[in-house]
Amino acid sequence: MIAMTVSPNNNREETEKQAARWTARLETGPLTAGEQSELAGWLDANPDHRWLLSRYRELCALLRTQLPVLTDAGEADALIDGVAARHRRWRWAGRALAAAASLAIVGLVWSMWPQNAGTGFGERRALALADGSRVELNAQTELVITLGRHERRVTLGRGEAFFRVAHDPARPFFVATPGGAVRVTGTVFNVRSTAAGRAEVTVLEGTVRVQSAAAAGEAQVPVPLGAGEQAMLDASGVAVRTLSPESAQNVTAWRVGQAAFESEPLADALGRFAAYHVKPVTVAADAAALRVGGRYSLDDREGFLAAVEQALPVGVVHGADGSVRVVARPPARR
Repeated sequence: MIAMTVSPNNNREETEKQAARWTARLETGPLTAGEQSELAGWLDANPDHRWLLSRYRELCALLRTQLPVLTDAGEADALIDGVAARHRRWRWAGRALAAAASLAIVGLVWSMWPQNAGTGFGERRALALADGSRVELNAQTELVITLGRHERRVTLGRGEAFFRVAHDPARPFFVATPGGAVRVTGTVFNVRSTAAGRAEVTVLEGTVRVQSAAAAGEAQVPVPLGAGEQAMLDASGVAVRTLSPESAQNVTAWRVGQAAFESEPLADALGRFAAYHVKPVTVAADAAALRVGGRYSLDDREGFLAAVEQALPVGVVHGADGSVRVVARPPARR
């Protein structure tokens, strides 16, 4: 509940701030019964309160539609000036006060506008969201984040991200990928979107519900996942398996710059390094399914290739053009 006390000295600056706070609260969704009663009392306390609230709600509506464009053009200040100039009763507050009291609204509107986030080769990034959630991006990852009044939504176009979602039952948190979607209210999980249009969801704490990217119109029942469970999502459905505590933690080894493999196909293991190195490594078909294990630095692909050459019957061929290819070694002659 928002504390909205009326200043006994009719402090105009405080009244402005109260109007801005109430506007921000009204923008986030329906009021509780207690808040409705408190707002009614605040409005009845002074005729100016109702007028100020209507002006700030007008400003908020303008900001919601125009702020992104105006910010890019460097004209956000002009918008605030224009609204204030149309209402002479704001002149006693001055432009500085009007702008300052509007910050609560500006912050709210900006947080609700879709925001793009991404990383390049070998880059990791951590984001603190306005709702208290935290997102970590692996290399070569693209996200679009929208924190709305009734839901929070992230679209993972490619790559991998680790989520620690702030609990908010009134605003569920969705992660959409080409392979399917995840729904939570507050938990810790990892999502990896593959080039093949699949999504891997691993839950470390709490629970989530997942749905695959099935054909349009096909009825689906969301599949629940708990801590230690992993799901693969694609157009064919959802496949769930239970991981050991160590395996679950290995999934997020990338957060500390490492890759951990447990009998992983060589082709898939090499794919984990692709986001960290510009030049790709290809693998011959007769070597792609060979299994590899161990823990490696994602920055040291050459060290990984050297280890693979020692552990598996493969050779690493470096081309004159800088290309790298892993091929199967022929059986030794007796």
